[in-house]
Amino acid sequence: MSAPAVVVLVVLGCLVSIAYILAAVTVAPVVVYCLLAGLLAGAVLGLAEATRVLGALVDPPRVRTPHDEFRARPAGPLRSYRRDYAWPHYAVRQAGYDLRHVVERCYERVIGWWRAGWRALPRLPRYHVRALEALDGVAETETNPSRAWSVALAWPLLAVPCAALVGVTVGTLAVLVLLAVVVAVVTATSWLLGAAAAGALRAADWRWRAAWRTDTCCPRCYFLVELPVFVCPGGHADLAPAPPGSWRHRLLRPDSQGLWRRRCGCGVSLPARQSSAGARLSARCPKCDSPLAAGTGRATEIRVAVFGAPDAGKTTLVDAVVDRLSVRFPPDRCAVDRPVPGGRDSTRVVGVALQAQRAPQRVQVFDAPGRSLVDREVCASYGFLDETRNFMFVLDPLSLPALRRRVAEAPAHLVPAVRVARHDVADSYEAVVVGLRHRGVATERCRLAFVVSKADLLGLLPGVVAPADDSAAVRRWLAGHGLDHLLTAVGRDFAEVRFFLHGTVDPPPSDPLLWLLRGERVLRREVAGALR
Repeated sequence: MSAPAVVVLVVLGCLVSIAYILAAVTVAPVVVYCLLAGLLAGAVLGLAEATRVLGALVDPPRVRTPHDEFRARPAGPLRSYRRDYAWPHYAVRQAGYDLRHVVERCYERVIGWWRAGWRALPRLPRYHVRALEALDGVAETETNPSRAWSVALAWPLLAVPCAALVGVTVGTLAVLVLLAVVVAVVTATSWLLGAAAAGALRAADWRWRAAWRTDTCCPRCYFLVELPVFVCPGGHADLAPAPPGSWRHRLLRPDSQGLWRRRCGCGVSLPARQSSAGARLSARCPKCDSPLAAGTGRATEIRVAVFGAPDAGKTTLVDAVVDRLSVRFPPDRCAVDRPVPGGRDSTRVVGVALQAQRAPQRVQVFDAPGRSLVDREVCASYGFLDETRNFMFVLDPLSLPALRRRVAEAPAHLVPAVRVARHDVADSYEAVVVGLRHRGVATERCRLAFVVSKADLLGLLPGVVAPADDSAAVRRWLAGHGLDHLLTAVGRDFAEVRFFLHGTVDPPPSDPLLWLLRGERVLRREVAGALR
């Protein structure tokens, strides 16, 4: 390259540099204004997109639906259950989804403007390549046009739109960071307050259930139900996308799906507290899916377990005491549920629903077959025995050795043909009570009604004097027939014991079921008044 050419290039470079400096000085204030305007525009863009997304003015690409909740598994000991088919709280998942949607929309807008500005620049030939080739005496080659010369020649002017785009980018990013901080703070606060509120409401529900003893025992599988499965009254059968079993709400309690109320996937609003749900929804057993009594979850349940030897007269006693209880209440306030007899080896659960002013109260009398009760392995499978505070032990006096001989010696026209218990009296007692103590049941906190059945037949036996209808008299009569060891065990095992007589013909005025119920502190005032 010759010296004049070098001089020319140096002079041109100096002139171009001076021109660029003058242009930069001239454009600098405009660049600052454009940068500030871009910051404002970016902030407006971020706020506008956040308003559109959070205000539900656009359809979000992802929504946490009841289907997602139903497919999820809760943490902790209830992991074997599915979550209920209901809408979750907004702060659980949807807040994060919406924040991501805002970021994606802002990114698409800003990156689109950058790309549009870059594509608007004209493509110029690569003059520097041609100049170098000409100076070196090389023939010109075809080169693709590029935007490099557009930027190099017009960068002072391009600084204005670049500043605006940079301002938009920074402003949008600042709004997104601020929005992310706000969403994180609000979500964390909602989680903390929600967890505290849910814990407080659950504790209140637990204390209320413990105070009023609202846990129920399934009459089919004898499972103690603390949290029943509530049935949604909505039309899930007509809801095509609804998965099978979505109408079951197994975890209806204050949680991430609602503190006071939750919205089922079918659109029905359900109460989240068990005390409110029990008054409005039907319930089912979570173990065998059998329907439970009306008011389950809200009604106080008092369980009475009847045990004794086979043919001791338990079923007759249960029917009699339930009838005497039901006549104390008007028909509209008392409903008796007598199951269809399923045979001598099936357990009968007779339920008496007493309608109180604030909440119903239910009495469940469990009449298990005597053959199963004297079998300790089968008896251990009766879960209702472990969760019962009131017991009735039925003793057949004709099964005592002395009276059994009198029955065999008596003329047939004096003593009607009745079934006499053949099993040992002490063993029929120990099969249940000793088994309960071995399983850790605190029988010393329970009450026992010791019932001597078939009392009307005692007067028909020659030389036998029936005891008076008094607890002390019945106890002395039993002691006189050689049951001192059994009476000692009864007094040791239970907190309170009372002795009763029962007969089919002209039954005594004392009633073992009424005595057990009068000792309960969970009875409503109107129910307790009717039992006096």
